[in-house]
Amino acid sequence: MAIRCLFVQAVPLIAALAILAGCETPPEKIIEEKPPAPAAPQQPDPQLITARETIGKLQAEIAKLKQHSAVQKRHNLELQLQLLEKQSVVALLLQTHNQAIQEVVRAKARLGSRHSKAETVASLAELKLSLKNAESKKTGAQPRIPLRARQYLTMAEAELEKSNFEGASYLMDQARRSLAWMKPGTGITNQDSAFPVPLKMKTKGPANVRSGPNRKQRVLFQLNDGSEVSALDRNGLWVQIKTTDGKTGWVHFSLLKTD
Repeated sequence: MAIRCLFVQAVPLIAALAILAGCETPPEKIIEEKPPAPAAPQQPDPQLITARETIGKLQAEIAKLKQHSAVQKRHNLELQLQLLEKQSVVALLLQTHNQAIQEVVRAKARLGSRHSKAETVASLAELKLSLKNAESKKTGAQPRIPLRARQYLTMAEAELEKSNFEGASYLMDQARRSLAWMKPGTGITNQDSAFPVPLKMKTKGPANVRSGPNRKQRVLFQLNDGSEVSALDRNGLWVQIKTTDGKTGWVHFSLLKTD
């Protein structure tokens, strides 16, 4: 009787367990995620490569042009200084020539005149007409021929006033033969320097005046823009200058200009 009761009680429990076992859902399947495939390497843009190559070539060409420009600039400065040297030598020769002319004129004044006043006046009038024609035809290549001849003409007129007909005739001959002379400079001459006759120059901007012809030399003083100086000598591209108040020193030619 006891065993039967236990069986009866166990039946519902077994049935309940069976029901629970049938209702249990299977565990979900675990889905494994695959890692993303590596991206394909990006190919460089051909146009970008070409542009970079072109830029590199242009930069190299610019560097060459800058170097060439610096060499040309130095060469141009050297040529300008050489030209100024020649001008200074011409000025010295012109001064010497003028002194010789004056000596000849004074000597002729002491001699008996072989020319009459009428002949001298007529020759002077002819010379004036020739100068007038020359001035009307002068070109940029010959701007100073009439100027130099007119200087001789003025001197000849002065000698004519003194009744020095020989001297006046001599000066008129010089006027007829005159060539393109540069206007003479002023100041003390030094035949051993690059500029035997000092040349008038001005500063192009503020300029350091140094004790010697290079940038390692100490600065003696400074000049303002447009300061007037006289060029006495040169060493390479450095010019020895003298100021209006008598101070001397060296300035790089790139900081100077001629009038």
